[in-house]
Amino acid sequence: MTTVESVDDTDPAALAARVLNEEARRQDEQRAVASQQLVVSDDLLPGVGDDELSFREVLHAGGRRTVVVLTALALVDELDRAAFAVLSPDIQKDLGLSDVSIGLVGAIGGLLLFVAAIPLGYLADRVRRTALVSACTLLWAVAAALTGLVRGGAELVAARTIAGIGKANETPVHNSLLADAYPIAGRNRVYAVHRASQPIGLAIGPVLAGSVAALAGGGSGWRLAFVVLAAPALILALVALRLPEPVRGRNEQLAVLGEELETDADELGIPVGAAFARLKKIKTFNFFLAALGAFGFAIVTTPIYTNIVLEDEFGLGAGGRGVVGSLSALGGLVGVILVGRRSEALFRVSPERSLMLTGTLVALYGVVKPIGLFMPGAVLYTVVEFFAQALLFGAFVPLLAISAAVTPYRLRSIGFATIGLYLSLIGGVGGALVLGGLSQSFGNRAAIAIALPPAAILGGILLAQGRKHVRQDIAAAAAELIEERDERARIASGADVPALQVRNLDFSYGSLQVLFGVDLDVRKGEVLALLGTNGAGKSTLLRAISGLGIAARGVIRLNGRAITFSDPGTRVRLGVVQVPGGKAVYPSLTVGENLVAGAWTYVWDVERIRRRVDEVIELFPVLAERIDQPAGTLSGGEQQMLAIATALLLDPEVLLIDELSLGLAPVVVQELMQVVERLKEKGMTIVIVEQSLNVAVALADRAIFMEKGQVRFQGPAKDLLERDDLVRAVFLGKVGQ
Repeated sequence: MTTVESVDDTDPAALAARVLNEEARRQDEQRAVASQQLVVSDDLLPGVGDDELSFREVLHAGGRRTVVVLTALALVDELDRAAFAVLSPDIQKDLGLSDVSIGLVGAIGGLLLFVAAIPLGYLADRVRRTALVSACTLLWAVAAALTGLVRGGAELVAARTIAGIGKANETPVHNSLLADAYPIAGRNRVYAVHRASQPIGLAIGPVLAGSVAALAGGGSGWRLAFVVLAAPALILALVALRLPEPVRGRNEQLAVLGEELETDADELGIPVGAAFARLKKIKTFNFFLAALGAFGFAIVTTPIYTNIVLEDEFGLGAGGRGVVGSLSALGGLVGVILVGRRSEALFRVSPERSLMLTGTLVALYGVVKPIGLFMPGAVLYTVVEFFAQALLFGAFVPLLAISAAVTPYRLRSIGFATIGLYLSLIGGVGGALVLGGLSQSFGNRAAIAIALPPAAILGGILLAQGRKHVRQDIAAAAAELIEERDERARIASGADVPALQVRNLDFSYGSLQVLFGVDLDVRKGEVLALLGTNGAGKSTLLRAISGLGIAARGVIRLNGRAITFSDPGTRVRLGVVQVPGGKAVYPSLTVGENLVAGAWTYVWDVERIRRRVDEVIELFPVLAERIDQPAGTLSGGEQQMLAIATALLLDPEVLLIDELSLGLAPVVVQELMQVVERLKEKGMTIVIVEQSLNVAVALADRAIFMEKGQVRFQGPAKDLLERDDLVRAVFLGKVGQ
């Protein structure tokens, strides 16, 4: 018998103290369980501990053409961005816009760039990515030409919006293509080359834009610059169509498995909502998003206000600003070259140190950048800005490589798109509003000096904090590859495929982890009972299987087909249906109306609904007698029958029942057990969360016992009776209650 500490129930203080102590003990135990998974071998970390490859070997493995074309496309994109930044004072005057308005126009273009990146990232995880690159580039070229033809602020917003949509492919699609085309051992250097397009574009763009504007002359000379930029984009769009399409996840598969897995033509698409939910479960990725939101305006909005400062404080016209911008951007080129190689060497030894480098560079940028704005002349400003650009552009090289490493390859494009969205939405638009407000009160130079340092330092700290989770997150992505290969081999060998399969499942509610590495198989036609202590994670496991929650790690399969990321509606259509615990009916609707509402997947097939209702009612004669009675007036047992009947209308292949007998009278439980027996005879696969050991033994072929989010026992249900230690944990020493 388990002894229970005596507590005076009449003493609120003593009772509260006991509750708090019990909660603290439970959290300590969960942290101890989680800590057991923190020791990760380098063998499970693709890219860590690998031999160094020469850059020639890296390019040979993936082909030079891909990185060259994508870098050229990014360069043209940056020319447009640089042109808008350096010519913004001229655009502002010509169109009569305020400082806040021109800042918001730039931010809106950046915002649309990343808002459009979400659907493009969604598509890039499904269709040929090189075709997306080509189509988006054509759209951007048209928008660039239109920018030079606008006559007012509204038209300018429209043109920059189209340009943002067209350029949106760079972050999700380019980065995804590069990750799959080139080996992990050279990924940082490849990203460095691609990122070098930005400082090169910033170096060439201001000079080109300023020169073209000066050559055209007049207050509207800026217009010709945007028309000129459209020509190379059109050519590159056609070249991109002929780029080879690499296999998704190819390099991780080669690094972890030593082979490429064949593409699964029957694989389900991942909904955007499920993708976001899974990405948010990756702790390193979460820190990335928070950091980018904190200092995003440094990239999106600050350059626009900086050029206004160059005109107002240093007296530089379009040509002068172009020269200063070009010389400063060379610092970014130096930064990506130096950091690209250094961060790759750090990653091979310790991914944590690579991420720490990124955080340090971001924080230093926030300190160095404002110093240049208070220099006494343009020359000293340019020197300081050179170093600031080196810090900023260098920081993003390891960030991109680590993002690719911690994100499952099926989510890589949408993951890159999410990073860009946070950078632009929170940092860009939010920064434009903050800087705009501060500039009106203190001036543009002071606004940057006030807002940028704390934001960048906070972003650097958040990135550095993410290093605590990076090793585990990389290992989790690799473990999913191993499990996928093993399951494919099992299917190919002709072994029986379980109706339902769960592997290495972790699940968290916020920061509280509930499930830890759960594994289970349910054979076709089998009844499986889930038992365990209160709070063991039984109901949470059913939620994960039915898609009501997205797991932090692991795989869920139905008949060998992965449904891990599919939404609840898709899982219902595939045959996974859950009867929730507690109230599972609409009390104000009649029994008949509840049944019709439950058959929502057949909403356009009235005859089928009628037939299925008649078939289900045969299993529950009492429901036929109460077909016109409000469900809220039924007894608890009758409501449970109605909930099961409603689930059966959806033709489940796997039926999940949460708390079959909880709170019901023995005679009602007996009736429900008879229904389950009839379903079992028909070959239905059933998983039941149950508190009664007697019910579990009577119904189930096998039982799984869970405690503290882990599986402690799997086997025939009757064998659980012999595990007195587990039985006592549930029934406080009273076996068979």
